[in-house]
Amino acid sequence: MTDRVAAPPTPHGDVPARPGVRAQTVITRGGAPRPTLRGGAVVGVGVALVATGAVVPSPALVFAGTTLVVLVVAVLVSLLFRRPLITVARRFSPDRGMAGWSVDETVTLTAPGGAAGRIGIRDDVGWRRTRASEAVGVTLVPGRASSAVFRHGGLPRGRHRVGPLHVDLIESFGVARRRVVAPGSTELLVVPEVHDLGLGAESRALGDGARRQREHSLAGGDDDPVTREYRRGDPMRRVHWKASARHDELMVRQEEQHGLPSARLVLSTGVDGWSDARTGSDGSPVSDAFEWAVSVVATLGVEFGRSGSVAQATTPEGDVVARNDPDSTAAYLESLADLRLGDAGHRSAAPTAPREPVVAVVSGLRPRELESLGRSRGVGSSAVALVVSPPLGFSETTASRGGVTGAETLGPDRVAAALRDAGWRVVEVSSGDPVADVVLQARPLDD
Repeated sequence: MTDRVAAPPTPHGDVPARPGVRAQTVITRGGAPRPTLRGGAVVGVGVALVATGAVVPSPALVFAGTTLVVLVVAVLVSLLFRRPLITVARRFSPDRGMAGWSVDETVTLTAPGGAAGRIGIRDDVGWRRTRASEAVGVTLVPGRASSAVFRHGGLPRGRHRVGPLHVDLIESFGVARRRVVAPGSTELLVVPEVHDLGLGAESRALGDGARRQREHSLAGGDDDPVTREYRRGDPMRRVHWKASARHDELMVRQEEQHGLPSARLVLSTGVDGWSDARTGSDGSPVSDAFEWAVSVVATLGVEFGRSGSVAQATTPEGDVVARNDPDSTAAYLESLADLRLGDAGHRSAAPTAPREPVVAVVSGLRPRELESLGRSRGVGSSAVALVVSPPLGFSETTASRGGVTGAETLGPDRVAAALRDAGWRVVEVSSGDPVADVVLQARPLDD
């Protein structure tokens, strides 16, 4: 049930814990009981004894065989009316998943009353169909909690429903079982994978970087900083103690004056632009190359946040899809977790500021998207484009070979050529390459 068993990397400790336990007391409901293999064998033996006793004849054999058959039938009837009341609690570790990694789900069951017994449980998950063979055995004791752990691997990005719980009631003699469902589910959030780039030094694109900002804060800042009154929600790291002492109230710095205040990350979200797009199990379009691009944008946004800069992720036409600053990495990754192929942003981004670096992660683009992207550079801004193609082995469309589809989508080759002509530094990459290697080799943070 797992692809990777190691714990996923935490994006530099910026993602706070989320509540991971939700308990629900429910009455199970389900289908008709049926004999187990053992029960079928008991019925078979009983029928054989009855037949043998009738032939011999032997009333004792007939009685013994009838007793065995009646026993199994009685157990089946008792299971039909058995509707146990159980409390189900789920906890995930880590409490939010990361795409491609695994998460452990601990299911805790408590039965307020009823008889003790052995049950098998398995949870439905939103991204794949679970099988009955994946059930885990649990001994249910009235008034006591019993737990089972499931490891879910290869997590896809997004919000997923985990539940309801399927409970396999097994009668104490093991001759009959009934599969019932405990209603209720819990949400599991899976954010895009963030890769640690291991940047020991800050890049020019990130301005002075986190190191200088920390030193600046520890030193108390300049003697004449731009400050304002403290407002609820301001991070304490921005409190300027010298100015606070002078004004006899808490004062905080305005946006740092060192380095670039922001960076822009452009992500192509159009379905037509990703040549490996297909219909997913839920009917929505999915693309492995697009998921790779989302991971790149997540990684770059976190790196910009570490530097003390604001990173804004937009579509090529300038609609905002996510925003990150040093204090909102969790919200940034959550916004990217909710992003779907084909989604548009929820508002228009402000014009690119002078010297604001722009990093685009795109594949095929429509002409108007390409035109808007070309205009997204500010005065004196660096502009780097990672133009993505699916790895070899994918069935290529006309767009992926550099042509024009019926929807007038320019393929990656033509997009790369147009951006080069517009003065962008273009790096053509494959979505089959490791994200960290591509980012470090492309050096989008160094311009």
